[in-house]
Amino acid sequence: MLGTDIRGIMAEEEEVHRRQQALKSIVTMRARQLRESLDARIKRAGNTGDWKLLSKAECADLHKQEKAHLKSQLEKLQTEQDRTRGKLTLLKRAKARAQRIRAAEAASERKRR
Repeated sequence: MLGTDIRGIMAEEEEVHRRQQALKSIVTMRARQLRESLDARIKRAGNTGDWKLLSKAECADLHKQEKAHLKSQLEKLQTEQDRTRGKLTLLKRAKARAQRIRAAEAASERKRR
């Protein structure tokens, strides 16, 4: 039964690790978008067809709104990333503890023989 627990812990650890990597990628992308200047955003929007009919003031207002939204998203993602990192740490500790218990049980079994 303990072996199943270790396998379960390892599977959950892998899943949490994948989630952590995905969060890291999203945080990096959002942070890059947050650093984008208004002129760069207008140029990018012009290439894709957005904002073509808007004035510079309207573009600036939209850019400011996007930055505020991105900042709140980034804060939420970083909170989630911290929580995921904590869960991964707890899983690693549980895995190490389960492995120590398993090793101790195997050693006591050898002593009995």
